[in-house]
Amino acid sequence: MWITAAMWERLTEVTANFPGDARVYLAQIGPSAPSLAEASILSIGERTRAEVFELPFLRCRFMWRRILLRTVIATRLGCQPDEVDLQSSSMGRPFVAGAEFDFSMSHSRDVALITVTSGCGRIGVDIEAVVAIPDQEQIAEIAFTTHEQSELRRYDLSSEAFYRIWTCKEACLKAIGTGFHLDPRAVDIGIVDLAAPTVRRAPRSSRLSLMCFEPTNGYTAALALRQ
Repeated sequence: MWITAAMWERLTEVTANFPGDARVYLAQIGPSAPSLAEASILSIGERTRAEVFELPFLRCRFMWRRILLRTVIATRLGCQPDEVDLQSSSMGRPFVAGAEFDFSMSHSRDVALITVTSGCGRIGVDIEAVVAIPDQEQIAEIAFTTHEQSELRRYDLSSEAFYRIWTCKEACLKAIGTGFHLDPRAVDIGIVDLAAPTVRRAPRSSRLSLMCFEPTNGYTAALALRQ
């Protein structure tokens, strides 16, 4: 199936001074379900995975994520979305064999972020809706380093500080290539300045560029580039 205007209407490019040549797209993944023609873009495996979701709105979000990811990648490859050979690493990281670019995707509620970069390293992105979390401190004790927990308390356990650390940490883990298969405390994020977080420690001699941004109202995001 050809890429339609309706697909691109769900994608908005985020403009910011991202590291490298990264391009970032904000994707609307709800609330309406894709048409039969749009769903035909998906592979048999993706359709099977979609059926696992018992709640229709979760199934809808999954299908749109994959449709729009295929749309962005197909545009980069110069092919049709259903021709994109999406594969997954042993760590669950999606990739296209032989592609001369890297990409990453993250989602939260009805929106997703898709980022693509060419030849300048491995990329990772994370987006989160900024909402209060009742057990935020308990999550921090499990997933955050002692330095991160200390800085979080310095900001009075604010949701903004929590999500800044979380999104940066997850983006870095994706850029490293492991995701949460690696202990999240292996990456140590500094938030002396909430607007300009830093990577204090990362495994595998990873040299990471990090940037946080607000892709849309009520959401925060981070992008990491491993060079």
